Amino acid sequence: MNLRNFLLRTAISSLTLAVPALVGCGGSEPAEPAEPGQEELLAPPEAGKGVQFKMVTKLDPGTEGEHCMFVKAPAEGLYVNRDEVRFTKGSHHFLLYQTTYEDIPTKKDDGTVVDTSGVFDCSDGATNGWAVEKLIGGSQNGEGEAFLKFPEGVAMKVRPGAVLLMNAHYINATMNVIEPEVRINLYSVPEAEVTTEGDVLFLYNPFIHVAPMGEGRARMRCPVHKDITIVNIQSHMHARGVDYSASLVGQAEPFYTNTEWEKVPVKDFGAGLEVKAGSWFDYHCDYSNGEMRDVYQGPRSTDEMCMLIGSYYPAEAATANCLAEPSVPGQPNYLGAEWVGNGKATCAESFSCVQQAIGSGTGGIEAWMPCVTNSDEAVAKELSDALRCFIRLGPGQNPAEVCKTEFETCLAK
Repeated sequence: MNLRNFLLRTAISSLTLAVPALVGCGGSEPAEPAEPGQEELLAPPEAGKGVQFKMVTKLDPGTEGEHCMFVKAPAEGLYVNRDEVRFTKGSHHFLLYQTTYEDIPTKKDDGTVVDTSGVFDCSDGATNGWAVEKLIGGSQNGEGEAFLKFPEGVAMKVRPGAVLLMNAHYINATMNVIEPEVRINLYSVPEAEVTTEGDVLFLYNPFIHVAPMGEGRARMRCPVHKDITIVNIQSHMHARGVDYSASLVGQAEPFYTNTEWEKVPVKDFGAGLEVKAGSWFDYHCDYSNGEMRDVYQGPRSTDEMCMLIGSYYPAEAATANCLAEPSVPGQPNYLGAEWVGNGKATCAESFSCVQQAIGSGTGGIEAWMPCVTNSDEAVAKELSDALRCFIRLGPGQNPAEVCKTEFETCLAK
């Protein structure tokens, strides 16, 4: 796998994990009543005020994986004002996506046949090969706050009858088979009460490298294309994450900080944090690696992540997904970013590192990551421009011709 394909495909795909035994059930049917004396995991919304989706699966001892299931939104659609998520021990996070499908697919976009009649393994990346439009709900806190929440008059639109993709990351560190369960409630409001459409800010940094027994930082900037109001915000890291900060370029104080990788606090901005068009988000994750191996970006507990997630309005896909060109349809997510290094390498040295990684043909996407994280902060724009141009090359295009300006600018610094 190379980084170019990785970014063009999705920011949450990764290498194949060990595939556990997998059975499951779920959907949007009413939940089974709890056993006498047993508390229900999450009661569904009142009739006419939303819908609940659930997924139950099975995980063998000592295994890790990502499991998915397709469900369908109500035929009349939804305007979701907030969500609520609960999951049992064994789940690390849960996400709910809206896809472009009208009916539940039985094969990936490349033709790979998948049994999607129930829960299926998606450890090669939850969105890998599926036509995903946007994130519409989720949480990394099994008993805490989820991240979809809007004020009165604001809601996220879910298309009538849309096929939704449920995704949960599971880790079974026990010696026994476990049957983890996740439930999500989407609380809806009548369309007549909605004056503004909301969305989820979902920023993901693919360039992470932490040396053996070392420390590291992953940092990324993303542009704001239109005026927005942020309702809440949170971070997402894995177990090596020790510090996190998110700010706006030019402002001295961060608007969110956190030192926890689990039980992550969701910051509510009350009346909202107003962010003007032309601003840039600037966020970073700090890591401490106590293992004798390199750690890279990826979905597994043995990998790391660095994300900025939150609810905002009005909906504006280019800002939500860090797109490079807001007016161009069908762009890959996150290519509008500036990836900021934490080292001393010049742009020329960093780009030479990338060229050597490509030329070696070994190491996959991991070979690229130190080239970015070891670069000097001062060359973030030039290096990002050069990488972005290369990543976006079409079949048969000559990098030296198409990216001549970007390459020359980088090599001069």
